[in-house]
Amino acid sequence: MNPTPFTADQAIEIFRAAADANNSTAVRDGNLVMLNSRNAKDVLLTGDLHGHEANYEGILRKADLGKNPERHLIFQEICHGGPQFPEGGCVSHRMLTRVAEMKVRYPQRVHHIMSNHELAELTRYPIQKNRQLLNTSFALGMFRDYGTRADEVRFAMFSYLETCPLAVSISNHVFLSHSIPDQLDSRERPFDETIFYRALDPGSDLIRDGSVYRLVWGRDYRQTNADLFAKMLQAEILVCGHEPCPEGFKFPNSRQAIIDCSGQNAYCMLIPTADRLTQWNYRTYVLPVHSY
Repeated sequence: MNPTPFTADQAIEIFRAAADANNSTAVRDGNLVMLNSRNAKDVLLTGDLHGHEANYEGILRKADLGKNPERHLIFQEICHGGPQFPEGGCVSHRMLTRVAEMKVRYPQRVHHIMSNHELAELTRYPIQKNRQLLNTSFALGMFRDYGTRADEVRFAMFSYLETCPLAVSISNHVFLSHSIPDQLDSRERPFDETIFYRALDPGSDLIRDGSVYRLVWGRDYRQTNADLFAKMLQAEILVCGHEPCPEGFKFPNSRQAIIDCSGQNAYCMLIPTADRLTQWNYRTYVLPVHSY
């Protein structure tokens, strides 16, 4: 099971401080984290964690932020999965609190992008997997740790999640988002790319089929779809999570990499901001998390 949990007061303070850090991130423009050779030497991109403790610790070792003061670290998809309480309930809220604490510790260099499971917690959108309602298990786990104060911690968690950025742009040619919208070639389902630059509307952007929802839930890996999204963003390479990869990574088309940190084979990407990634070389930047 994950390390000893924070107290309710500690968790509330961490989430509130992390929300403030999200709102005051100097390299953030709207809902995008904008990194380049002027503000970062390199960027460690990680995939879905889903409460996997060993991979989380491996990521921290690989990032080694204390010894790499110009490195940025990107997290995604922390909620749901990993250890369970013996009497029932998901423990992954503890890792979410630890990621928020990392944001507080390195407010300008740690970034946690919005993912579909975090969005599901924020909007109370039910997710079922293996006949288990993940939101209910997550809430039960918080109750195991915080008892009657679980709702207080939960509301502080919401204040953090609603301030998380949507994506990261690296040197204007690599774009990391949890997924990419599906059916971008459909006139009937226009995608509003202004979500990256403006205040979000919970009543339209975050709900089912809203543009944020489509961004984090999409599973359209066609070459045409990737090309359209890249053209929309003026990007060359797209990096995502969202899709389970037993081997730790996948290349579904010529310009998209999917990385996964939720299983035994955890992979990441370490991208120097001065390098130019292309459709010919981007695969060489995919690395195992547990390498020394």
